[in-house]
Amino acid sequence: MCSKKVQIRNIVGFCLMALFAGVVIGVGATCFLYATYASENETLGRVIGGTLFALGIFAIIAFEMRLFTGMVANIPSMHRNEVWQLPVCFLFNALGVIMTAALVQFTPLGKTVIPLGATLIEGKLADGLWTVKSLVSGVFCGVLITMSILAPKYAPQKGLSTTLGVMLPIVVFAFCGFDHSVANMFYFYSLGEISWRVVGYIALTVVGNILGGTAFPLFVNFKHHTQAITEKEEHEN
Repeated sequence: MCSKKVQIRNIVGFCLMALFAGVVIGVGATCFLYATYASENETLGRVIGGTLFALGIFAIIAFEMRLFTGMVANIPSMHRNEVWQLPVCFLFNALGVIMTAALVQFTPLGKTVIPLGATLIEGKLADGLWTVKSLVSGVFCGVLITMSILAPKYAPQKGLSTTLGVMLPIVVFAFCGFDHSVANMFYFYSLGEISWRVVGYIALTVVGNILGGTAFPLFVNFKHHTQAITEKEEHEN
């Protein structure tokens, strides 16, 4: 009985941390939209917006919240009993983002940010190659997110700044406009449309984030494995 209570408590805690991560991403998306599209200089606005969005990811890592695109990095080493966490995490992340978008409507930024979110995603869906672009864009985003998530582990080993290691990849993906499956939920809420193309865009972005997010840790693991074999062979010789 006690173990079941602990398990339920852990699951509830997991869901809450995923929900709060979604809220943080929603705030980041709000900042990005306002900074980028309300600025006279779009390039400068993208830099500022990307930096503000990166602060959200920094908070998620610092407070150990649960973000779907961050958990993707663990897939290569994930036990099969933990796989359920991925869809549950995405669900609560999306719920947190949507809650944030709904509340933003009642702030002074609402009249500016919500229409901008709809315009952003409408432009992407209007592209004839949106199916391919959403997938490829999601892959690039997945790679950069994983680089950010792994920075606290590897940056100190090289004497590098963990903070910069976490934030720079996020600034890059936000600046380039690569598709983040969780953040996109803010834009789809702004669009106010439920259709096959919306579902397809979300699904393709999720797949892209997973492909990109798992590719980088697999490469790192392969690198470490080959180094270990080389060192072993040199020691034997």
